Amino acid sequence: MRIKTFYSKSMSDALREIKAHLGPDAMILSTKEIARRSGIWGRSSGFEVVAAIDHEEDVDIFSRGDAQEVRQDPAYLPAAERIGAPKYSKAKLQDAQPEACISSAPAKRKRGSSKKRAPVKKRPVDFYEGAGEEGPAGMRLPFKGRVPLNFYRELLDCGVEASLANDLLARAVENLTTGQRRSRPALHRAVTQAALALLAGPASQSGMPGKKAVAFVGPTGVGKTTSIAKLAARLALQQRKKVLLVTLDGYRIGAVEQLRSYAGLMGIPFRFVEEPSDLPQLLEDNRQKDFILIDTAGRSPKDMEAMRALAAFLKKAEFIERHLVLSAATKSSDLRRIVDQFECCRPDHLLFTKLDETSTPGPILNELVRTQKLFSYYTDGQKVPDDLHAVPREGIMNIILNRNENALKE
Repeated sequence: MRIKTFYSKSMSDALREIKAHLGPDAMILSTKEIARRSGIWGRSSGFEVVAAIDHEEDVDIFSRGDAQEVRQDPAYLPAAERIGAPKYSKAKLQDAQPEACISSAPAKRKRGSSKKRAPVKKRPVDFYEGAGEEGPAGMRLPFKGRVPLNFYRELLDCGVEASLANDLLARAVENLTTGQRRSRPALHRAVTQAALALLAGPASQSGMPGKKAVAFVGPTGVGKTTSIAKLAARLALQQRKKVLLVTLDGYRIGAVEQLRSYAGLMGIPFRFVEEPSDLPQLLEDNRQKDFILIDTAGRSPKDMEAMRALAAFLKKAEFIERHLVLSAATKSSDLRRIVDQFECCRPDHLLFTKLDETSTPGPILNELVRTQKLFSYYTDGQKVPDDLHAVPREGIMNIILNRNENALKE
């Protein structure tokens, strides 16, 4: 690391000199206003600025071990020691702020004033924040650079929780070289791998259910029946599988007729079952089918009492694959509450609809990481079956960042 001290009449002159001598990637370590010797208070004769440039061949302070130290030590002393900054005693660190831990020289006080001068926040020459920037709720970000910081902000804008976005970027940059951290494609791939490491095991990449019987549960109005019709069309018309459509939804007006119409258009059989207790016999009678898709009545999360019978059955029915259907357009706090309330049905997969109706699909990732459930399908339109997609594992971040290019769709 190269460290150099500059003296100038103004901060703008100092910044120009730093850029000229050390380049645009230089970091300001400390600034100090030099008081006039004439004794006129409140005026200065110039500034003393200490700046440094970190070369790629120097020790990488953003490895896994260093990132953990940054999170644990708000003063960032271990990193400062590694790059050759002056050491601080414990007594000094007790009252010091992170921004102040950049110079061993105490700040001069104005004559006649008992107030200490506010510490100057260190900033890169080109005005983007580096490692140690304060994120939401005072969170310290263990990474630096314009590309990682912009990616972090993009995740927040898409609805990803700040703590999760912080964790993803920290995991990503620790596996990249200094040059790779400046490449958005390289960072995107690293963040994708970091996200995959936090998710449950991969769902089926073929788009085929893992079990013969598949039940769909969820709140009202999320597109559950349409999603079942899309999956039935994919299995029956595209994969040439023997499919049976079943509904338990005798609660909603027209629900039986709607699914019966879909079954008639696709040329597949349809059954209506009044009670969940009748399902075992129906499944036994249709053992020759490849897949049995079961629709259930949509319920408000405030009326889960009506789900008691179905929930009791699904708890014991381990032979049934259970998908909780959710709208991606639901705000994060409501989505979390809905997922928790439908846990009585023991869903093992999450199916998200209406990705075309939201610009902030980040809560999807929040819930997948929090619940450790599989991400089975997503829908982004009304076309049957074209707008139902199996989740491309390597394209998970494209979905979260609201970039569902046609190349990702099956």
